[in-house]
Amino acid sequence: MRITNFESPKLHNVALWLEENENKTINENVLKEILRTANITFVAEGINRIQSTLLCELKDSYVQQSQRYVTMDESSYEIPLLNETDSIKAKKLIEKAFRLYGKMSELKEGKFKGRPKAENYKYGIPIEDARYILPLATKTNMSIAMTGDKLYNLFWLINDRKYSGLFDDFREEIADCLPKVLIKQLPTFHDSTEETEIIEQFYNKYMEKIDKENNMVYIDGFENLDLKVGLGAVTSTSPDTPSETLTKWKDNADEKAKGVAKRVLGYGHDSVAEQARTTFGMMCSMVTYHQQIRHRLSENHREDILNIITDIKRDVIVPPNIKKSEFCEEFLNLTNEFKDLRLYILNEYGGDKALPFILNCDQIKLIISTNARIDREMLADRICFNAQWEIRNLSIKKLKILRGLSDILYETALPACVKGECKEGKLSCGRQQEMRKMFSGK
Repeated sequence: MRITNFESPKLHNVALWLEENENKTINENVLKEILRTANITFVAEGINRIQSTLLCELKDSYVQQSQRYVTMDESSYEIPLLNETDSIKAKKLIEKAFRLYGKMSELKEGKFKGRPKAENYKYGIPIEDARYILPLATKTNMSIAMTGDKLYNLFWLINDRKYSGLFDDFREEIADCLPKVLIKQLPTFHDSTEETEIIEQFYNKYMEKIDKENNMVYIDGFENLDLKVGLGAVTSTSPDTPSETLTKWKDNADEKAKGVAKRVLGYGHDSVAEQARTTFGMMCSMVTYHQQIRHRLSENHREDILNIITDIKRDVIVPPNIKKSEFCEEFLNLTNEFKDLRLYILNEYGGDKALPFILNCDQIKLIISTNARIDREMLADRICFNAQWEIRNLSIKKLKILRGLSDILYETALPACVKGECKEGKLSCGRQQEMRKMFSGK
């Protein structure tokens, strides 16, 4: 891999300041505050998808090459450093996955305009579904834009003992782009193993509620979402304290708050919706997990990613088009081969060598905390028929639960076409009437 197009106008000044103050104690808080308004951009070319997933979790702006542009040759994936015998075995298995990917997503003969649709594929399996068999060893390109303080988090990640083997090349490349005086102030080693174990113990009771059947689970939230939003809206426009307002509302507090919330949200003042917060548990494929974290809006906690490897009985997600195709058995057999190989690599070489053999179809559990404003935005995007089918199904599940908590807050958490015109323009799915019928009266 290589880092290209690096640019940061302010880092030179940061470096000069650090040199002038080399005798002062620069702790993490000071360094982050100095870097907070520095802008940094670069492109990571030829990284693999486990690297890009971990980078996305840092929550800044990451734009990644779509998997529909994956080519099928040796330059399209990266195998970690193993002995010769194991390297050959790993290479053969990945090539097997690429061949199945190619067969499943074979196009029909003839010409068609624009991006292929399901009917343009020989077996009715679009690339978006065929990619579920690809390992995270598959390469991608990633454009990154961040504030300078995120460098601290970045170096924390790439120097974490759990992942350091994944980022050997990346570490060297990014170091060549940064002032040496700055690198001295950034983390050089970290081992999050013990921290992960402690955190896992806390979240275990929540993770136990999530499984393949219960893949979108309400964990908790404020007791009365409408009241929180309505009271928040009144707080900004009333001379009374919130407690005085509640006293005036008396037994009608719920209805009064609901009326205020509906009126203020109707003005377009969406910020008051941030007063309502909920927490959900979700289980999804690595494909959908990547789409979840790309939003950068929610606060997420995922389980230790190594759990995917050690939990050998965990089911994978098989896209419906593949499940009913002639490739289903081959798909499942291949996933089992990957499970065996990566467990062996984990025990022989360590986690950082095993992670690239996680598949897109593998499932991961996470806890998601959001406010109603975020959910209104995210659900509107992800319930659209143009959204990927798995995240759309999960989003519809979440919306139904949320509307049981408040029909007002989540009334507009739908694609634009339900109430007006589609915002996708020429890329519109053309199924507006179907979408309107699905949510009419709800």
